[in-house]
Amino acid sequence: MSVSVIMTCHNEERFIVQAVESVINQTASSHIKEIIIVNDGSKDGSSEVIASLGRREPRVHVLTTAGIGLSSARNLAIRHAAGDLIAILDGDDFWAEDKLERQLAVLGNGCKAGLVYGDFVDFSAPDLSDALHVAVRRYRADQCDTLTTYFLLDGPIVPSSMVMRREMVEDIGVFNEAFRAGEDTEFCMRAAERWTFQHVAGALVYKRRHGSNITRRLDALLPVAEGVTREWAMRRPELAHLARRRNARLYAKAGNDCVAQGEKKRGARLLIRAMWHDPLSWRVYVYILLCVLPRGMEPQVRRAAKLLFYRALRKGSGIDEYRGAQR
Repeated sequence: MSVSVIMTCHNEERFIVQAVESVINQTASSHIKEIIIVNDGSKDGSSEVIASLGRREPRVHVLTTAGIGLSSARNLAIRHAAGDLIAILDGDDFWAEDKLERQLAVLGNGCKAGLVYGDFVDFSAPDLSDALHVAVRRYRADQCDTLTTYFLLDGPIVPSSMVMRREMVEDIGVFNEAFRAGEDTEFCMRAAERWTFQHVAGALVYKRRHGSNITRRLDALLPVAEGVTREWAMRRPELAHLARRRNARLYAKAGNDCVAQGEKKRGARLLIRAMWHDPLSWRVYVYILLCVLPRGMEPQVRRAAKLLFYRALRKGSGIDEYRGAQR
């Protein structure tokens, strides 16, 4: 199986070398057919850095665009890709050295999933001192309810952790270029409609948080996320009864994010909206409890709560929560 790695870069000179080297240094590097980097209108020194990487590594191919946006840049790279599999890496993230090895082992073991992914490490400090292992929802290739579960519980499946079969992309189409954010959720929804996913244990990607992240404000993504809810509730009527619970999760996560950033009033308003969507959601009440904690105590309790939640998620895979949501 040959892999085409597609990368996007926009003013990420600080990070692009680490990202590319994490691909080159993969334990399964021999399976990488090409590394396609789309330099999408960078105005820092990224162009020179990428050019030097291309001179050093013959598998690097550079496409230069003038700020066409993330979805369009990814689609351009996909259309140039020649591998059996397509792997995504954003220019501000980097891979664990055995990422592809673990994913290829799953795909080579008879797995029929169209998309293979895994957990990630969330961090912002250069020395990884604040690194947090984030356990994502565990989907299996033998599931028959992938779309329903993904609609309700929504990953997050981080694009930089994805390895996709070429035939899946040809079947469902590329990323929707009308989306400036949330394009990965919309893409995964279409994938889940016709294919299954397979989770690979362990963190595959180091995902960097910084001021330029598109997703740095979850509340800013709510209009897009609610639009996806409406679209899919109409497209697949069997999902309509789950729409309010999906929206409750979206508002709860956005409210919790605002509280974590010190915006307690806005966070409280979003949490109340989440409660309105689904008064029986335990998640909302946990976030409200965190919201009223004294400021000095809150960061430690919040981090402990995250660790407990992700540990429970790794064990339970969200199955009980999904069953409860079907009541």
